[in-house]
Amino acid sequence: MNGFPVFALITGIVATLVGLSLQFIGRGLFSRHKRDDSKELAGVVGLRVSAIFGIAVGLIFASSASHLMDAKRNLQEEARLIGTLKFLAAEAPTLDNRGKIQQNLDDFATRSVKELSGPGGPSEARRVTSHLLFEICRGMALDDSDNAQIRWTKVEFQRSCSKLIDLRGRKIIGSRERLVTPPFWVFFIVCFCFLAFLFGVFEPRPLNIVFACLFYFATGVTGVIIYASSDPYREPGRISTAPLEVVLPKKVAPPPAEVPAGAPN
Repeated sequence: MNGFPVFALITGIVATLVGLSLQFIGRGLFSRHKRDDSKELAGVVGLRVSAIFGIAVGLIFASSASHLMDAKRNLQEEARLIGTLKFLAAEAPTLDNRGKIQQNLDDFATRSVKELSGPGGPSEARRVTSHLLFEICRGMALDDSDNAQIRWTKVEFQRSCSKLIDLRGRKIIGSRERLVTPPFWVFFIVCFCFLAFLFGVFEPRPLNIVFACLFYFATGVTGVIIYASSDPYREPGRISTAPLEVVLPKKVAPPPAEVPAGAPN
């Protein structure tokens, strides 16, 4: 969401310009009727429409914000579980396949970051990444020859693996569709245009214009926040991959090149 503030600002400005245009169109039409009757009708109708509009937008805004926060918490939990699995594998030196499991965990973390950064989100190449997670969990299956320490390590490993599989399923399902569906956006645009048109009944005094512009701008910004929060796996509301980057494999710096004897420093 690095460019989201600029995107929200542009959307608010565009919504303000559209709202003012509709307002002046409405003023031209309302000027043919008696001002008092028009204002009374606009007040009654506008109050009801704005109340319904405000309640609906408030409920959807809360739902989309909660959806975004859940996605962030799930990503943090995923990073924590990957870190737990890497810790358990590192502390079990007697395992024959420890090196392979550690390599698979590094690959899984790397692929998870690439999935979130890609245009398709977690649904892109999800089969390969999911199969890799399956291989990681199966690599720690219990064996009859395991001693008590190895058995405990594998049991704890499987416990974290089960949670990680569940989180991956939630992420894939959540990335397939936006939380807010098109019918809401039809309702949002129709109500916005209707209220902007209705504001044309009022005199174009500076104070009225200022309050109308604030309404248009706030409505546009609110709409883009809902749009972004409804899909945290794509732009412009894509969540940060910073939690997963913590568990990425450390890059080892290449050793410095040896300077031949007698060469200038």
